[in-house]
Amino acid sequence: MSVHKEITIFLLLFFFCTIPVNGKIQQTPIELSSLCRSLPRASFLKAQQVDLICNHYAHWHHERDEPLTTGKWSINETTDNQKRYLRDLEDCARSGCTTGKGHTRLKRETKKSMRKEIRLMSQQEREKLFEAMNKLKSKQVDNINAWDLHTLVHYPDSAPGAHWGPAFLPWHREFLRQFEVALQKEVPGVAMAYWDSTLDQGLPDPADSVLWTDELMGNGNGYVKTGPFKDWDTNVLMPLSQVPVKKLYRMTGGRAQDRLMSPRDVEWILSRSKFENLVFCHDTTFESIHGLSHAWVGGFMFVIRVSPNDPAFYMHHAFIDNLWEQFRHRRQNRWQRENDWSRNSCNRNQDAYAQMKPFSMTNRDGLSNNYTDLWYEYEPVVHCTESRPYCDSPYLWCDEKLHRCRSRIVRGGNCTGFEGTSICYESVCIRNVCQLPPEIAPQRQDLVQHANLPNNVRRYFGLTGANERANSLREEIPSRESLKWTPPKSVTRRPAETVWAKTIMLDRDARGLADTLATVTVHDRDIGDNYTAYIEPITEYPEIPGLLYLPLLKPHPEMVHNLALIARDGFGRICQAQCYNDTIERYQVCDPKISLSMRADVSAPMAYTHSMANRKYLDTDLSVHPLRVHPSVPYIVFACTTKVLTSAQVAAVGEALHPKAPTSQLIWFRVAVHRSDRRNMQIEVIQLDDWRDPWFSAVDAAASPFDPTIIFAKAPNPEHSTSGMVRVMVNLFENNERIQCPAKCTLEDGSMIECDGQVELSIDPNRGDEPVWSGDEEALPVLGWDMRGHPTRWRHRMPYLSFIC
Repeated sequence: MSVHKEITIFLLLFFFCTIPVNGKIQQTPIELSSLCRSLPRASFLKAQQVDLICNHYAHWHHERDEPLTTGKWSINETTDNQKRYLRDLEDCARSGCTTGKGHTRLKRETKKSMRKEIRLMSQQEREKLFEAMNKLKSKQVDNINAWDLHTLVHYPDSAPGAHWGPAFLPWHREFLRQFEVALQKEVPGVAMAYWDSTLDQGLPDPADSVLWTDELMGNGNGYVKTGPFKDWDTNVLMPLSQVPVKKLYRMTGGRAQDRLMSPRDVEWILSRSKFENLVFCHDTTFESIHGLSHAWVGGFMFVIRVSPNDPAFYMHHAFIDNLWEQFRHRRQNRWQRENDWSRNSCNRNQDAYAQMKPFSMTNRDGLSNNYTDLWYEYEPVVHCTESRPYCDSPYLWCDEKLHRCRSRIVRGGNCTGFEGTSICYESVCIRNVCQLPPEIAPQRQDLVQHANLPNNVRRYFGLTGANERANSLREEIPSRESLKWTPPKSVTRRPAETVWAKTIMLDRDARGLADTLATVTVHDRDIGDNYTAYIEPITEYPEIPGLLYLPLLKPHPEMVHNLALIARDGFGRICQAQCYNDTIERYQVCDPKISLSMRADVSAPMAYTHSMANRKYLDTDLSVHPLRVHPSVPYIVFACTTKVLTSAQVAAVGEALHPKAPTSQLIWFRVAVHRSDRRNMQIEVIQLDDWRDPWFSAVDAAASPFDPTIIFAKAPNPEHSTSGMVRVMVNLFENNERIQCPAKCTLEDGSMIECDGQVELSIDPNRGDEPVWSGDEEALPVLGWDMRGHPTRWRHRMPYLSFIC
């Protein structure tokens, strides 16, 4: 299941006719896309990439021109306080200001901001930036937070000239300037960072870049659950999604056709001779290249209108602004920087002297030299050389073949072709995967469970950040011999009253993970407790590989337990949840926060049991013939990959497991005996076509522990019969004397008929009387039960043969 549908589909569904706006006939999206494809561009842009950008182009113009519909918000609908907030920011951005004692006053700025690549900032600089961003996210301005208010400014109807023309670069320069001022009002002295995506492009898988880790931007695969922006809410649903997503969401590198910016792109930009060679209508290349990175990050970044929901937006655009500034200094003198414009401005919103909506300035004002003369500048990435074979950040490494600094790769990432280099972050490239050396890896299995280890031990095993590790060099490094290791249990600490539920963890090929270090942590949101489950190292049918048993607090009547699940693979990377939607019968991306109750109407539809012995059969239908028993995939699963797993891939994990015919000499089948007093009753089973010794047992001894009317009787296994069929006669005794009790047989349609106590068992699911039988003695307590879904929805199949005494 893909959260991101092609914009082309979105357009075709909604627009096939011309759209009148303000009395004028607007071009259709198809016409706009066609126009976009006809414009000049660099030859290195592939046709598929051009299609993507031109569909974005058409989508933006439609959203700019269409009347507002439910769920969208215009800048014109902001409150007086919100307008005042934005107006004050613009004034501060022009003249500089300071905040103190609840008021803001204008002042002359004395120090420029130094914008650095996010991986080249000091830990303190990053922490200040992340703090300011989170303060903006929590700062309320009437009915919206300040961060979301900035996002609103970027909407097409608010900023009709922000994209697809020469105003693109100056508009975003001013937008970034005001955003940086807003950050500085929250945390004085903070500076914006930029994301140089050329450091990531060209890695075996750029999604494995250290950028998408807890220490920097948080995970890039699905809901953002780690890092400084984890669990951020958004003010709008993510467009083009098949499921309602209203939390920060990404899918970095989730589509094979998308890419990040490359050094070749930068060379193309800096080699242009005039400003107009960089802008849309005259040449679509620069804005198209910028859009490819938007699409690569995915999620909210995929759709231009809502892309500022993701902090990656601002860092990406700071890099675009940085490249533009490099071009200005390389190709223009000071006068040209403030006066050059494109001869073809695309439309009136892009004219040099048109208002830079929604700001009270013109597009040409965004060319001012004041931005980098007075307010900020960019610190360049200093690449390594033959004489200087290192980079200025623990997050970067020197590729000595290219003499370039490049991003490091996270533990578990793909390092194919780079063995023997320092490409891996806090790990080593072994067999094309970044991982801990063999002599260290087993010991970490125990260490990951302990949060209170001494700092030097944690650093030694890569359990802290790079800056902390660097500061620990003066500390004593523990010897390996001094560290005791015990293999982890499948569950660490569980509730006193426990029920068990299943989940599975899948790799990028939708196969069950085999790494026993992979975990799912259950966080009880009501009482704050955490319980951690590990992958079962050995599974037996009907268990699915990659299985974990989740320890959950036992539900009680009229109580609902609210739980959050966090899954990480053996390298510590976040795995994304997918939940089964009963309505459309498919797995969909979901936020792994669930409610558990004894009532199905207020509970997640997941199977659970208090029985350790029976948990193996959760999500399995045991009310069918043994050769038709297939395990269902649990309600919630975790995909440990940067790629999107489809619903069909997830469902196929259970379908791929095929039951085998029981090989035991004897099998069990069920007989129902309805009699109030059965203390002196016995049951006998005789094989009619082979007069061997009958099976004989006391009724109470063979009764089900859950339903005493159900008796488990033994018969020869049909698998060992030449005909594949066994016919038996069931008799009842009292005090060892045979008694006559009326026998009833339940047919396939549920109706009952009188019968003589004979039962036919077959290895063929389409033959025989009683389809439900088993050679697995462990399964007897739940034999006949369909244990899929919430326990209140489980169904029991009546035995074929019943005695009513």
